[in-house]
Amino acid sequence: MKVLLINAPVPVINIPGMGFGKVVSPPLGISYIAAVLEEAGVEAAICDAQNLKMNLREIGREIEMLKPDIVAISCFTANYGEAQKVAELAKKIVPQAMTVIGGPHVSFTAGKTLRETPSIDVVVRGEGEQTMLELTQVVEGKISLAEVAGITYRFRGAVVNTPDRPVLDDLDSLPFPARHLWPDKYIQRGMREVPIITSRGCPFGCVFCSTSRMAGPVFRARSPQNVVDELQHVVDDLYFDRFIFNDDTFTLDNERAIAICDAIVDRGLDITWACSARVDTVNKELLSHMSDAGCDMIYYGVESGNQEILDRFIGKRITLEQARRAVKLTHEAGIVSVASYIIGFPGERGDKEFQAYLKRGEYGTTYDLNSLRGTIFESLVRAKEVDSDQAQVHLLTPFPGTRLYDEADSLGVKILTEEWWRYNLQLPVIETNTMSVEDIWSAYRTYMDEFDTYNNIRHERRLKRMRRRMEAKA
Repeated sequence: MKVLLINAPVPVINIPGMGFGKVVSPPLGISYIAAVLEEAGVEAAICDAQNLKMNLREIGREIEMLKPDIVAISCFTANYGEAQKVAELAKKIVPQAMTVIGGPHVSFTAGKTLRETPSIDVVVRGEGEQTMLELTQVVEGKISLAEVAGITYRFRGAVVNTPDRPVLDDLDSLPFPARHLWPDKYIQRGMREVPIITSRGCPFGCVFCSTSRMAGPVFRARSPQNVVDELQHVVDDLYFDRFIFNDDTFTLDNERAIAICDAIVDRGLDITWACSARVDTVNKELLSHMSDAGCDMIYYGVESGNQEILDRFIGKRITLEQARRAVKLTHEAGIVSVASYIIGFPGERGDKEFQAYLKRGEYGTTYDLNSLRGTIFESLVRAKEVDSDQAQVHLLTPFPGTRLYDEADSLGVKILTEEWWRYNLQLPVIETNTMSVEDIWSAYRTYMDEFDTYNNIRHERRLKRMRRRMEAKA
């Protein structure tokens, strides 16, 4: 039994300044699946077409070489179209193989996926480790598709959904991701950090996010020992000492986060790492432990500079004052802060006068910033007050599986297209009850220009801060 796990390529976007990042981040999802399959005696291979920038011809060669019994493709919304092409290619090369697709997009569009893509046999909904293992048993004739939870498939011309698979509570029971299957080309492509995930599930349910439905609303965490064992394994076997924690909120359980940090220090692991956190989950003690353990960057989802939007629309359950305090404490701990914002919310208004003012290069000197309350540019002003080292901006995007997608009309959002390649957080795909798509796009370009300047200024400030610390230690 041979299974080829393919991380679908991303579409090429011929728009200056647009597209997918160049950071090489190996796929943990299919790496976990490969490890579970190998543990059960199944031959597994990984084809990371996304990070290795592979075209269909190169993917086809991988399929021809392995001649797998199952071709399983992982995708998100923006590269769903590319995943469809890979499935069609696989059916041509190995028509007898079962073609499977999984990921957040198809988990919420499973029936539609099968109806519009005849080359796909099975959709895996939600977490895929146990489901993929059982699909190998289907191919071996040991069980039927109807006995596999968490899938959607065809039977006699009809689309069949089996019951949802319960999420895995004991994450420590999973083997470490099959990193030995990662190609050396990652290094050649410039991989600088190794991804790791220490928890799954999110209890918050923000309007634009599907995590609480995809991974469940209950926070499930690995034990500190299990996490640090994996870090040790990577350091010893891959010789990497830089990590990115891909948890939605690494700091959700302060005691566990501190225990992980203390274990890193106790093991003598000389590593650096970055993570994501909510602004209401950090404090001085925690940040001190994180800094001592090598954390040098934290990503905060501030989302909006308008408190009413945070409360009424997003349901984020944070305040701007908490954001300012979290960033201040982060700086005091010697950790770089990155704040992320989203624009294009219903209720936000445009402000042509302010945009013209910015172009004159007078920002922050003569304009009455109080007049920006309720406009799409309020977050631009509040970002300076939050005072993070870096600021990022994305466009509000209604991904399938989110309340924003399911309840768009009632939320004051009009979805303009389901050309999924546009769903990359950089291209507008909606208009709202207060802004046209043209106004949203114009505001986004203004943000990009302003945040470039902001980040350059903050970078110089950060360097000065680092030099002062080094001089103080000397």
